[in-house]
Amino acid sequence: MDMHGKIAAIRHGLPRRRGMRLLLGAAGAAAIASTAIGGSLATAATHAPHPVAAVPQADIVGKGLVRCTQATGEVGFSPAAQAGGSGPLTVSIWFQASRCVGGKPTPKTVIGSMSFKTNNACPLASPPALGKGTLNLTYNYPPVPNPMIDPSVALVTVNQVGPFWRLTGQVIAGSYPDPVPNLQIVLRPVVIGAQNCKTGITSEYIASTGGPGLVNI
Repeated sequence: MDMHGKIAAIRHGLPRRRGMRLLLGAAGAAAIASTAIGGSLATAATHAPHPVAAVPQADIVGKGLVRCTQATGEVGFSPAAQAGGSGPLTVSIWFQASRCVGGKPTPKTVIGSMSFKTNNACPLASPPALGKGTLNLTYNYPPVPNPMIDPSVALVTVNQVGPFWRLTGQVIAGSYPDPVPNLQIVLRPVVIGAQNCKTGITSEYIASTGGPGLVNI
């Protein structure tokens, strides 16, 4: 083949090669889109939709009185609790209790949370009471349902007794209601890290409970 024939053959093949590149480009774009949506071409076709959580079939209101002997959690201060501090201080308490007995059904875990306002100071001391507030209690959460037990509300007063914080009051609504104000929770918060009253304390870790633990929650 002479030079003119070779040039003609190359020109004849250009449209076909351009077409192939366009097809490959379209296929590549599809592959990229599929990978972005499904993670990979190999797994895109095997991804199953996320399951929907089962809806509880019964509303369970706990009866009787529950006692737990172990709890961990955290106490938070906003702004930081500080010696010579001024203005209001918001104190937040969160804990998860376990090793529970009593009640029907008996919960495996109990989560409690509350907050109250007091004057900014460090250390906080009683008397008078550190504060009062509403303690929200949830049972067997997470997960739900396991079984799903109605939550409760308690009115409590918080005092400091030595190294412990003592919460006393009464479950007034929801599951495991108290017939009289006999709720008692004893928690031991410990300062997290190198925080101190001079520089300010933002959080404490609830490492343990004191006797009698968490009673009638």
